[in-house]
Amino acid sequence: MKINNYFHIEEFVPPQIFKKFGENSIWFIDPKIIAIATAYREFFGVPVHINDWHSGGKMTYRGYRPPRVNVGAEYSQHKMGRAFDCNIGKMTSKEMYDKVIANYEHFKAFGLTTLENYKFTDGWLHSDCRITNTNKLLIVDPL
Repeated sequence: MKINNYFHIEEFVPPQIFKKFGENSIWFIDPKIIAIATAYREFFGVPVHINDWHSGGKMTYRGYRPPRVNVGAEYSQHKMGRAFDCNIGKMTSKEMYDKVIANYEHFKAFGLTTLENYKFTDGWLHSDCRITNTNKLLIVDPL
């Protein structure tokens, strides 16, 4: 199900959620996550890759992760529908991280509050919209 000019809901949820809820799978995703991914796509002008299971790929848990799925940290923002991991074009983890930080004021307007430290993200960028009670970008290390 297409949710805007760039993304399908399947890119944000795993197959078992889409199979059960179809277009209502959007219930599991904070709208800010879609806004941030869209902002990345429009700002960088290249595709943003999240889940690709719906087109024959192997990525299934880069957006929402159901609580009972043993992927990632127990209290991950992914399990609350407030995080996604992505690749932006052909950039490295460090390139994505550095460019988002350099342009944080732009992305903050779409709801971005947090990035995971690139030293722990081998080949992807983790972005989320958790409440931080600060105007500064929060950089987190995985638990």
